[in-house]
Amino acid sequence: MKEKKWTPKKGSEGNGKFVLGEMPERLPETTFISLTRGEGLNVFQLFINQVLTLMVMNQMKKSSGLIYAEVSGELKKGRGNGQTMTVWDGKMMPKFRNKSFHGFAMKFFEWVIHRRNTKTYYLTFSANGKMPSTTEATDILRKYGKFYDGGKLARKATPPKKEEFIIP
Repeated sequence: MKEKKWTPKKGSEGNGKFVLGEMPERLPETTFISLTRGEGLNVFQLFINQVLTLMVMNQMKKSSGLIYAEVSGELKKGRGNGQTMTVWDGKMMPKFRNKSFHGFAMKFFEWVIHRRNTKTYYLTFSANGKMPSTTEATDILRKYGKFYDGGKLARKATPPKKEEFIIP
């Protein structure tokens, strides 16, 4: 099996982004997308987030069923935002999510990321044959994602219906 490599790219709004795989134009109907976003992280949270993210990124390189992944982030006025989008063929994501370092990171993120200074979003949904851009993924997350405001659950996830998730 050929080793996958992360490639640095400049994001659409000047933010940094790392990409794993090639962004496909069309996806199989069995594909689903997982999105995670943290906003308002302080310097300590950003450091811990970066360490954990680097370890999870290494695990992603070895994951079967992962079609595409991107990790983006930005720093503005001493606060940081980070977003991850993974695109999976079939139902391989739960196996990845709960095992190895990602399983540990999920538990640790709760302690580090779910604080009163942050907003966090999580969402997994059927891709409906199409993949959003980074900006579209952010909009989808903010509209449909499980949302924690200041560490408290403010809204449960309501994944978009197939007819709602249509990208031209």
